[in-house]
Amino acid sequence: MRICVFSRAYNPAFRNEIESILEVVAKVKGQILFYDHMKDEVSREFSLPANTKFLSPGGCTGNCADLMISLGGDGTLLETVNLIRESNVPVMGVNFGRLGFLSNMPREDFQSALEAFGNGNYSLSKRTVLQIDNCLDFFGRQVYALNDVSVHKSDTSTMISLKVLINGAFMNSYWSDGIILATPTGSTAYSLSCGGPIMVPEAENFVLTPIAPHNLSVRPLVISDKDVITLIPEGRTDSFILSLDSSQTIISRGQQVVVRKAPFTIDFVRQAGDTFFSVIREKLMWGEDKRNT
Repeated sequence: MRICVFSRAYNPAFRNEIESILEVVAKVKGQILFYDHMKDEVSREFSLPANTKFLSPGGCTGNCADLMISLGGDGTLLETVNLIRESNVPVMGVNFGRLGFLSNMPREDFQSALEAFGNGNYSLSKRTVLQIDNCLDFFGRQVYALNDVSVHKSDTSTMISLKVLINGAFMNSYWSDGIILATPTGSTAYSLSCGGPIMVPEAENFVLTPIAPHNLSVRPLVISDKDVITLIPEGRTDSFILSLDSSQTIISRGQQVVVRKAPFTIDFVRQAGDTFFSVIREKLMWGEDKRNT
């Protein structure tokens, strides 16, 4: 079994988890992989096997790993999307952050979950990914989003106008601070904070959620994930912020952002009994009675 470990930076708090991975790798005569930015720290702190491999930031995980382990919070896990891409390498997110909605594996359960994965005792939750057709024009490289694509104003000036086309047909012009196109996974993120609905991961839908719309009758809209959505920023300003999860760039007025479902999914490792609804109940504190606290 080949296990790739990813984090934004090495943290001494990762020691127990990395030691657990090394134990499993040694037991099955497998291989552990890290990215180059962690090389100095892990080489110094651990006795690494001779076949340990270090990957460049653009290294393809799919050709050399069977499992990606994300150590950090939800933001760290989101970054793995552009490392895994279409490789179908499953990802296990161990929570070292705050909320841990995506990286929801508790540290105390990690070792047993890792052993269960090695024994084939796990399930996969397939998650929809977003892509921009003309992404190279904006970022100079292909970037994907697990949560959402958004366009919003670049300063504190007046609201902007956003024209939205669905499959080439005009749908609406939004006067707002911006708009979010979210996947089912992203429905519990930025979109939720702006009043969007929660969708189960298996839903074959996107949600268009305006950010602080001028017209109170404008509400989030659920559409098919087979639709192609074009976002065109207009209004009085010349520049706007285009975001794909944590990746951001500036775009100009009138530029078309064409978004569709990517031809692959990202697969989350789930333990037995670990369901979307159990995560929702825990993280959003559904059913909690605060009157006695």
